[in-house]
Amino acid sequence: MAIIGLDGVTARIGKHAWLRDISLHIGGDDHWAIVGANGSGKSALGRLLCGELEVDSGFLDTVEKSAFIAFETVNEILEIERYNDDTDFLDRIDQGTSVRDFILEGQPDAAPRLHKLAAQLHFSDLLERGIRFLSTGEMRKVVICRALLQDPELLVLDEPFDGLDQASCQVVRSLISDLAQRGLRLVLLLNRFSEILPCITHLAYLRDCRIFASGPREELLASEALLRFHAFHYALPERLPAVPKGSDAGSVRDDAALVEMKDVMVRYDGKYVLNRLNWTVSPGQHWKISGPNGSGKSTLLSLVSGDNPQAYANDIRLFGRQRGTGESVWDIKKQIGLVSTAFQQSYRVGVTAELAVISGFFDSIGVYHRYSSAQRAIALQWLEILHLQDKRHAPLRSLSYGEQRMVLMARAMIKQPRLLILDEPCQGLDAINREMVLKLVDFLGTRGHTQILYVTHHPEDCIPCITHSLEMVPAPEGGYTSRVTCEAGRSGTAESL
Repeated sequence: MAIIGLDGVTARIGKHAWLRDISLHIGGDDHWAIVGANGSGKSALGRLLCGELEVDSGFLDTVEKSAFIAFETVNEILEIERYNDDTDFLDRIDQGTSVRDFILEGQPDAAPRLHKLAAQLHFSDLLERGIRFLSTGEMRKVVICRALLQDPELLVLDEPFDGLDQASCQVVRSLISDLAQRGLRLVLLLNRFSEILPCITHLAYLRDCRIFASGPREELLASEALLRFHAFHYALPERLPAVPKGSDAGSVRDDAALVEMKDVMVRYDGKYVLNRLNWTVSPGQHWKISGPNGSGKSTLLSLVSGDNPQAYANDIRLFGRQRGTGESVWDIKKQIGLVSTAFQQSYRVGVTAELAVISGFFDSIGVYHRYSSAQRAIALQWLEILHLQDKRHAPLRSLSYGEQRMVLMARAMIKQPRLLILDEPCQGLDAINREMVLKLVDFLGTRGHTQILYVTHHPEDCIPCITHSLEMVPAPEGGYTSRVTCEAGRSGTAESL
C-alpha cells in the first residue's frame, strides 16, 4: 500500500517552469533516490513530496510531517542570520544564533536527543558556535539534526553528501542507513549514481521536469537505455574566448609569487582557526587544498581573495605586494576569479544569467558599469561553452542550484584571471556538468596564464594540471596548519618548510 502517492501531478516551479505529469507511489517499506541532471526538477519534486508546491492538476497524497533539506534552505537560513548580524554596532564580532539555539528553537525539551544526535553526527564541539561561522559540511549536519528532532514521517535530502569531507560522508551514510532501518521514509535527491546507498530500494530518473524512468533499484541500474542516456563526453572548445582590451587583470611580474604566507594566524573568539601556516604559490603552480570540514580551507582562501580583514594582521604578500601597503581590495580582485558556496550565497541581486557572467569583468555582484558589446558577446561565448546559452535571459535566482554554480563558474573565468580560486566548484553539479567544469578548468590552467587553487572533498574530481597539494592538518597549539606536497613528493608541516 502506498504511503505517498502522486498521480498525473502538474505543479508550477517558477514563472516559466513546471513539473509535468508526475506519477510516483512510495510504499511503506520503500526508500527512493531521485536522480537527474541540473535543472531536471529534482529539488522541485522534493518540495512537492513535502507539500511545499501547489498542485495545479492531478492528485497528491503525502504525509503530514515532512522535512526538506537542500542548499537553498540553508541559504535562506544564513541570509536571515546575515541580516540580523549586529557586528557593525558592537565592539566585538556578533556570534549570532548558536548551533544549540538554532536546533532547539521551539522545542527546548529536545535537548537530550540533541546531544545524542550531535555525538552521532560528530559535531558536539560546535554547539556553542554561531551558525554563520560553520563550514558548508558542518552546517549540513546541523540542519539534518534539527530536522530529525522534529520527528518527520518523511525526510527528503537534496545532495546530502555535497560539502562533506570523507569522514563526515561516512557518518551521514551510517545515519541514513540507521534511519531507514527504523522505518523513517527517505528520499535522496542525487546527482551521482555512486551515492545511491544500499538502503535505497527504488529509483526515479528525471529529465526536463518529467519522470523519464522509475522502478526498483536493480532494475533501473541495469537499464541500458538509461545508462546510454546518462552517458556524456564533453568536447573542449578549440580556443578560449578572447579578453577585450581594457579588461585585463593588470600587471604582475612574471617571476612574482602569487601568494606568500609566513606564520599566518587567524583566531575567532579567542580560538585558533589557522595557526602558524606557511605557504607559497610560485609562478606556474596549480594547487589542490584539502582537509576536514572546519579545518579553515575557506578561511585560508578568504585571506587570498581579499575578503578577510585578518589578512592585515599577518605577513601575507599577494601578487608580489605586501598586504596593507596601500593596495585596495579591488586591486586584489582584479587578479582573481572566485567560485565558492559563500560567494554563491551572497550573489543575491536580481540579474539575468548573462549579466551575472558580465559582472566578472567588474568584480562586482551585479552590473553597475556600462559594458561593451564585445564583453556581452564574450559572456555569451562562455555560456555556450557551458551549454547554458538558453538560460542567458533567465533570472539567476530562478535557476537550479547547479545551474547557478555553472553561471558563476563562467563569471569567474571570463577575464581569465591570474588566479582562479575554486572552493568546491562541483558542489551541486551532475556528472555531465562536473566533467565540463573540470576539463575546462584544466584547459584554462594548461593553455592560459591562469593558476588554480582548488578545494574538493571528492578524490574522483581531479584536475590533471594540478601537481601541488596543501593539506590542512591539526597544529600542536590548536587550529590548523599546512602540510605541502610538491611534484617531487617532498612534504612536511608548516614548521619544517
